[in-house]
Formats: sequence, structure tokens, C-alpha cells
Amino acid sequence: MSDRNAPSTFTFEQWRVEFNELATDVGDIANLPATVNGTAVTDVIEAIQELQSGLSTVLLPNVIDFEDSTSAAAYRIKMGTDDDLQLYHDGSNSKITHDGTGVLNIDSASGVELQYGSSTKLATTTTGVDITGNLDVTGNITLGGNITVGDADTDSVTINADLTSDIVPNAANTYDLGATGKEWANLHLSGYIETDGGIQVTMPLVSGQLTTFGETIALGIALG
Repeated sequence: MSDRNAPSTFTFEQWRVEFNELATDVGDIANLPATVNGTAVTDVIEAIQELQSGLSTVLLPNVIDFEDSTSAAAYRIKMGTDDDLQLYHDGSNSKITHDGTGVLNIDSASGVELQYGSSTKLATTTTGVDITGNLDVTGNITLGGNITVGDADTDSVTINADLTSDIVPNAANTYDLGATGKEWANLHLSGYIETDGGIQVTMPLVSGQLTTFGETIALGIALG
């Protein structure tokens, strides 16, 4: 805004001209909003005061402090031409919403951690993702690459589902089924047992037992 001087020697006309120029500098008061920071204003001074009051509690001196958002039009940080990214608290939960083109990226040169109660539960690393604690998954899981389950024989795997595929070792004559002191109990088969030399142990035509080395294997054969 330009400096406006009105010395006492001004005539009434000069005062009028100077006042009009000052009004032009300030702007048309009729263009003021009806309210600023929720308070009705009637002049520029009131508008500036209410603006300062609003900024002092929301933005100044160093924080942005919003109340709970009750709708898309209240107390939210919005970014993007169509408000694609929004940050707010709805009274129960803190939310980051993304609704628009593209994806929501969380990018960090040093990794990202998700914590619960100041304890890291998920962390990104240079090789992938580390999860600390339990992992509960609802839905299907598809895994690619090599898979290691457990890191000691004190860990266990419980399968409550039926298998719908063959169990085939990665190499012939390399891996055992069971071990000394950790033998399987009953083996239920329908068919025959075949060695790598093509020798078959054929099951009896009716259900029975195959006894070897003092252990009993139950045989359940479907009659055709």
C-alpha cells in the first residue's frame, strides 16, 4: 500500500481525493466476507483482528491445531486440485484418505516404521519388510520365492486345512519324512508305496495293517 499524506494545508477537495485514493488502496469494504473466523465483521480493522485471532489459535506460533472433523467441509488438511489427499481426526480415529488418480506413496530414503504403543511392529528395510509380533491374515496368500518357516525345532506349524496339492521334495533321495525319535504315527494310504528303483509295496485289497520294525502302519483302502 502506498503512503498517503494529508497535511493540514489540504483543501477539502484535496482531502476528498486523498481519501478516495486511500479507499482504493484498501479495497472495497463491500467485498469483505460477512464473517471472519466465525465472527461478523463490518470493516477492515475488524476483519484483520478476527483473522489474527484465528491464526493465533490455529497456526501461530508453530502448530496447526484443528478440532475434530465432523464433515468434509470442517477441520481438514486438504491437498490436490480435487482435495485428493486429506488428513483429519473424526473424533474417534486419525485418518489419512486418498481418493483420486494415482496411488498413496509413503517415501523415505531411510525406511518406514509402523508402531503400536511405541513398539515397532512393521519396518521397511533395504531387502523388504520386517514384522515383529503376530500376523493375522484374512483371505488368500500367494507367496513367491524361497520360504523359510521357523528358525528352531521349538517352532511349530499347525495345518487345519486340507492339502490340495502333491508334496514333492526338491531333490531325490535327499529328504526324510520323520526322524529318529520323531517318527510319524499312523500312515493312511490308498494305493501303493514305491521305491526309487520302481519296487512297489502293494496294499491289501481290504483295510489292514503293515507291520515293520515293530511299528504299525494303518492302511485304509477304498474298495473298487
